Amino acid sequence: MLKNKSKSISNDTEKRSIPLKNRKKISPIKRYYKYFIWRLLSLKEKPEAIARGFAIGVFTGSFPFFGLQMIGALLLAIILRANKVTAMMGTWISNPFTYVPIFLFNYKIGSFILEKIFKIQTNYLDEFNSESWQNLADSGAEITITLLLGSVCVGLTLSIIAYYFVLTIIKNQNKTLHKTSLKKKDKC
Repeated sequence: MLKNKSKSISNDTEKRSIPLKNRKKISPIKRYYKYFIWRLLSLKEKPEAIARGFAIGVFTGSFPFFGLQMIGALLLAIILRANKVTAMMGTWISNPFTYVPIFLFNYKIGSFILEKIFKIQTNYLDEFNSESWQNLADSGAEITITLLLGSVCVGLTLSIIAYYFVLTIIKNQNKTLHKTSLKKKDKC
C-alpha cells in the first residue's frame, strides 16, 4: 500500500511540471515589470514613501548631470524622507540608451517655454553647423539654461506621473495579496 501512494505522488508531480519547451515565453518587458513589482513589494516601508522615492529618482534622472543623478536622488530622498532604494531605481530612466532622446526632448520643451511664455527667441542650435563651432561656444549658457528649464518641467511632470503610478501599483498588489491570504486562511 505504501508503494502505491508513492507512485501516485510521483505521478502528480510529473503532471505538474511543465517541460521547458512547452512553457509559455514571457516577453522581457513583462519579466522586467514583474521583477520591478516584486522589488517594490519586498520593501518594508509605507507605499507613499516608496512612491515618493521613485518620483524623486525620476525627477533627478531628468537632469543632464551625468554621474550626479544618483547622489542628488539620495540627498533628496533623505531630506524628503523617501525610500532611498526606489530613488536610486527611478534614476534609471536616463541611461546611455535614453540620454539623447530625453535631453533633446527637454531642450525642445525648454525652448518652447522660453519662446511662448517668456517671448525669448531660442534658435541657438538652428544656426549651428559643422563650420561654426564658435556659435555653439558663444551660446553655451543659453543652451544650458534652456535645457535645465526643460529638464525641470519634464522632471516635475514625469515625477508626478511616476508617484501616482507606483502608488497605485503597490496598493493594488497589496489588496490582491491580502485577498489571497484571506482565501488561504479560510481553506485552513
